[in-house]
Amino acid sequence: MGKYFIFSGILTLLLFCGCQPMVRKKKQVIAFSQCIGNDAWRKTMLEEMKRELSFNPDIDFLYRDAHGDNNVQINQIRELVKQDIDLLIVSPNEAEPLTPIVDSVFQRNIPVIVTDRKTSSGQYNAYVGADNLAIGKLAGQYSRTILQGKGSVGLVTGLSGTSASIEREKGFMQQIGDATAVRVSGVIHGGWEKNKAYLEMRKHINVMSQSDIIFTFNDQMAMGVKKALDEAQIKKDIKIIGVDALPGPGNGLEQIIQGKMFASILYPTGGAEAIRTALAIINHQNYRRENILATSVIDKTNAELLALQSDKIKQQQLDIDKRQEFITEQNKIYQSQKSVLNVLVVSLVLAVVFGGISIIVIRSNWEKNKHLEIQNSEILAQQKQIVEMNSQIQQAAEIKNNFFTNISHEFKTPLTLIIAPIEDLELRKDLSEEVREQLSRIKRNAKKLQRLVSDLIDIHRISKSKIKLHAAIVYIDPFIQQVIGSFKPLFKKNRISVSYVNKTSLKEVWMDEYLMEQVLSNLLSNAIKHTAASGRIEIILEENNFKDYFYLRVLDNGLGIAPSDIEHIFDPFYQGASSRNGSGIGLSYTKQIIELHHGQITVSSKPGHGSIFTLRMPIGNSHYEPAELADFDKGEKPLFQQDDLLDATRKMVDNNLSFRSNKSKSIMVVEDNDEIRDYLRSLLERDYNLFLAKDVQQANGMLKTHFPDLVITDIMLPDGSGLDILKDIKAFYQTAHIPVILLSALANEDTMLEGSKLMADDYITKPFNAELLRTRISNILQSRHQLKEKYSSNVEQFDSAQAEQVNDNDRRFLNNFSAIVESKLSDPRLSVDGIANELHLSRVQLYRKVKQLLDCSVNDYIIERRLKKAKSLMAEGLNINEIFSSVGFSSASYFASAFKKKYGQSPSTYKKELDKK
Repeated sequence: MGKYFIFSGILTLLLFCGCQPMVRKKKQVIAFSQCIGNDAWRKTMLEEMKRELSFNPDIDFLYRDAHGDNNVQINQIRELVKQDIDLLIVSPNEAEPLTPIVDSVFQRNIPVIVTDRKTSSGQYNAYVGADNLAIGKLAGQYSRTILQGKGSVGLVTGLSGTSASIEREKGFMQQIGDATAVRVSGVIHGGWEKNKAYLEMRKHINVMSQSDIIFTFNDQMAMGVKKALDEAQIKKDIKIIGVDALPGPGNGLEQIIQGKMFASILYPTGGAEAIRTALAIINHQNYRRENILATSVIDKTNAELLALQSDKIKQQQLDIDKRQEFITEQNKIYQSQKSVLNVLVVSLVLAVVFGGISIIVIRSNWEKNKHLEIQNSEILAQQKQIVEMNSQIQQAAEIKNNFFTNISHEFKTPLTLIIAPIEDLELRKDLSEEVREQLSRIKRNAKKLQRLVSDLIDIHRISKSKIKLHAAIVYIDPFIQQVIGSFKPLFKKNRISVSYVNKTSLKEVWMDEYLMEQVLSNLLSNAIKHTAASGRIEIILEENNFKDYFYLRVLDNGLGIAPSDIEHIFDPFYQGASSRNGSGIGLSYTKQIIELHHGQITVSSKPGHGSIFTLRMPIGNSHYEPAELADFDKGEKPLFQQDDLLDATRKMVDNNLSFRSNKSKSIMVVEDNDEIRDYLRSLLERDYNLFLAKDVQQANGMLKTHFPDLVITDIMLPDGSGLDILKDIKAFYQTAHIPVILLSALANEDTMLEGSKLMADDYITKPFNAELLRTRISNILQSRHQLKEKYSSNVEQFDSAQAEQVNDNDRRFLNNFSAIVESKLSDPRLSVDGIANELHLSRVQLYRKVKQLLDCSVNDYIIERRLKKAKSLMAEGLNINEIFSSVGFSSASYFASAFKKKYGQSPSTYKKELDKK
C-alpha cells in the first residue's frame, strides 16, 4: 500500500508539473464608461488610453459609449460591474445623475477614476482632468496680450449650465475684467457643436463682427464661427481663438496651421494619465488623487511642432502594435510546442507508473480480502454481543420504570399524611395569623410535590392552548358603564366628574370584551392621572356618515400632551415630559389591541386644555377572519369567559408586569416556577421595569412588543427550552443586541458550553446568590451603556477594533442604514418611512433599533449627516446657496437655523472663517 501511494504521489506531481505552464494568470480588467464618444476630443481620449494600454498586454479593456444619455450610461455601469471588473473609469455626461451609481460602485470596494467632470459626492479614488477655470484665465490673458489692453472680444460659450462652460467663462472674464479698455462685444451660445455655433453666428453677425477677437469654448465651434464670417465676407481681420488643439484632420491643430484659426488653448484629454493612474491603483502603488492636467496656448509658433510630434507618436504606436502582434503569435507557437512536449513526457511516465500500480493493486486487493474475512468474523461476534446487551438494557429499563412508578406511589402516602393533618389544623380558630401563614406555605409546597409525583407517573404533558382573539357580540352601553363603574372609587377620591353619551343607535358591537376592557381601562387610568382635582372626563360614542365605523372618544380637561410627544405617544417605553408614574407601554399595548380588531387609535391634545383619544372601529364582523370569531356552535367560550386562560392572562397583566417610570431599563424574566418568578420580581422590581413570562410562548409574545434591555431565562420550560429563546434573540438583528442571562439548575459543562456557543452573556446556576445576580445584571447593562455612549455618535467612526464589540447583525444593520441615508442625502423627501421600507422594517422597529444602537432618533441622525456634508462642501469652495439644496434642506433659512443650532454660528460666518485660513 505504501508503494501505491508513492507512485500516486509521483504521478500527481508529474501531471501537475506538466500542465502547470498551461495555466494562465487571470487578466485584470479595466472598464471605461464614456458619456459620448462621437466628438473628436473624446475620440482622442480613447486613442490615448488604448495607446497606453498597448504597453500592458495583461490588461483587458472594456469600453462603453452612452451616446449622451444618462440612463444608458447608468445601465452600462451596472452591466460592467457584473463582469467582475477590477477598476472603473467614468467620464460623466452630467455630475448629479451619475453620482449615486458611481458612489455604489465605490462602496463595493471597486476603485473608481473620474475624468473630465467630477461627481457630486467625491466618493472616488482619483480624478483626472484639466482645470476649466485656468483655461478660461489663460485665454483671457492671451487675448489681453494680443489686444495690448484695448479692443473688443466676442464669446461663443458651450452648453448652458454645464460646469465646463461656466468655469471657462468665469476665468476669461476675471482676466479681461482688469482691462478697462477691453470690452465684450457679444455672447452667443454654441452648445459645443459646430453647426449650432454657425447658425447662432449668422443670427448675430452684425454684433459679433465688431469684435477684434472671438473666443470660442472649443475648436469645433471656432470652425462654425469661421464659416459664418467667410460667408458674410467680413473684411475685418478677426482673430479666432478656440479650445482643445487636437491633432488630426479637421481638428484644431490643422486649422491653426492653415491660418483659419489664430490660436487654441490646449485642453488635454487625460486618457494616458487615467490609464497610468489606474495601473498604479491596481498594482497597489502610490498615486495622486487629484490629477489636474497642464494647459498652454497653441498658435502658429508651435502648432506645426505639436502636429509633427503627434504624427510621430501615431507612427511609433503602429510599430508597437505590429511588434506586439508578432510577440503574441510567437507566444502561441511556443505554448503549443511546450504542450506537445509535456504530453509526450507525461505519456511516457504514465506507461511506467501504471505498470507498477497494476502490480501493487493486485497484491493490495489480496491483502484486503484477507483482512475483510477477519473483520467479518469479528463483526458477527459483536452482533451477538449487541443482541445480548439489548436484551439486558430492555430488562433494566423495565425495572427502572417499575421502580419510578412504585416509588412515586410510595411518595403519595406520606404526602397524603402531611396534607390531611395540615387541612385539619387550618380549621382551628385559635391559630395566630403567623402560624396560619406558615401552614398555608407548607400545604402549598406539599401539593406542589404531589403534582410532581403525578408527573413522574404520567410522562405525557398536556399542551397549553394559545390565547387568540375571540370576537363576539357585546352590548356596548352596559360594557362601558361596567368599566366606568370599576373606576368610581378613583373618580370619587380625585373629585373628577365622568359622563358617558351614546350619540348612535348602536346597541351591539363585535369585539373581544376582555381585551377591549383593558383598552378602555388604560385610557381612563391615563385620563385620571393627568386630570387635576375637580376635573372632567367624557366618553362619547359616535358613528360616521356611512354607518360602517363607530368612534369611541375619551376626553379630559387635564394637563394635555406636548406637541413633541404626540408623534411618539404610542411607542413602547416612551415617556413624555408630562408622564406621571407610567411605564410607557400602556398606550403601545392599547394600540396593538385596537389594530388586532382592525381598528385605529389617534390622539389630539393641547397643553393645558386636555387630550382626546379616539378609537375608530369597524361595525359588524365581516372584517374578522373566521379564526378571530368565537365559535359558539362548537361550544367555544369567548376568551374572557374561559376561566383557565383568563386567570393566566390576568396574572400576566396584573402580576407579570411591574412598571416604574423612573427606571430607564427593563428586564424580561422567563421562569415557569411561580415562587421563583415572584422572588425574582421582589428582587428586581425596585430597580427595573419587569416583564414576567412563564413559558416560551409568552416570552416570544413579549419580545415582539416590548424589546427589553436584558433577558433572564430558565433553560427547562414547560413548552420548550430557554436555549430556544436565546437562539431566537441572537438570530435576528432586531433583538440580537439584547443580553441574555441563563439561570438554571443544570450545572453540567455540556449545557454551559451550549449556552456559550449560542452567545449567552452569562450563566448562573440555582440556587443563586441574590447579590451576585444583581451585580452581574448591573455590570452587563452598564457595559452596554458605555459601549453605546462611546460608539453611537457616528456609524462611520467604527474602526476594526471597535467593530469587534458590535455583533455582526448590528454592524450589518448600521452599514445598511448609513448607506441608505448617504445615498439619498440630497433628497429633501428622505423620510423615516422611506428608510424603513428599504430596510424591510416598520417605522416603530426602525426607531427602536436606531435609538438602542445610536441613542438618537432617525431624524436627528439624518440632520447630523446633512450638516457634516454641508461643512465638507464649504471646505471645497461651494457657496451656501448651492450647498443647502445639495444636502437635502428644503430652504436656506431651515439650513441656517439647523447649522447654527448644531455648531453655534451661522453658515456664512463659518464660511468666512474657512476662507481666511
